[in-house]
Amino acid sequence: MPTKSISSVSISIILLLIIAFMASQAYMYSMKYDKEMLSHAQNNKIENKIDNYIQTTSNSIQKYLSDYLGSDSKEIKKQSSAEIQINKENTKLYTMLYFVALGLLLLTYFFSSKELFVISILSAALISWLVGILAPIMTIEIFKDLPIFGFTIFKYESKGIWTTVEKLWLLQNYLLAVMIGLFSIVIPIVKTISLYFSALMKVNVKYIDFIGKWSMADVFIVSLLLTNLSLSADEFTDAKVQVAIYFFCAYVILSIISSYIIKKESQK
Repeated sequence: MPTKSISSVSISIILLLIIAFMASQAYMYSMKYDKEMLSHAQNNKIENKIDNYIQTTSNSIQKYLSDYLGSDSKEIKKQSSAEIQINKENTKLYTMLYFVALGLLLLTYFFSSKELFVISILSAALISWLVGILAPIMTIEIFKDLPIFGFTIFKYESKGIWTTVEKLWLLQNYLLAVMIGLFSIVIPIVKTISLYFSALMKVNVKYIDFIGKWSMADVFIVSLLLTNLSLSADEFTDAKVQVAIYFFCAYVILSIISSYIIKKESQK
């Protein structure tokens, strides 16, 4: 094997390992952030605040307020907020580093073989897809400042593609569950595996064209999902897009690139 080919393979493998590591770290910190946010929301729920209020105000409201605003309570809140911020920043950091490594992998197009490049891109696409369906894609928080209780969370939900499909199925909303599951889970993995075989076995162009017809269907379904989740947003509702959307979009772009290259190579 020529030295150039060995170098190309080595660089691609190293970049893929870096991409996998950055993606796993981004996923891990996004889940930690989500867990801390759930804990924060639980502590600020109205039911817990009322229970807290009842337990600590046996004699007077003043006693409750002094306990609630005490230094220990403040310290716990500061630690919780700091942990949330750390996990949020780490999620951003590893997501950015993931995209930097992904950009470097795309640059290997100019000096590696087309087959190696496509296999590398499809591998990165698969990693991106996994994070895209497992990590949170959106969080929804319903809150309001109340007299005495202050900032109070009425509802906090973290939504991911996989968890949304599960919840819709449990709620017997089978049509929507099947649609989201089909276009964001089943078709992407079938498409990626098919493109692997296409790159390695040189299947005919018609087969590539058929796969290409589904290139944007997964984006359309995820867009519908995000729209559906954020429809109820108002001044007391905070809906935020989370890290999974970036990884899922990266998967779609990488899938389109690999599909285009395979089709172009097969026409030669």
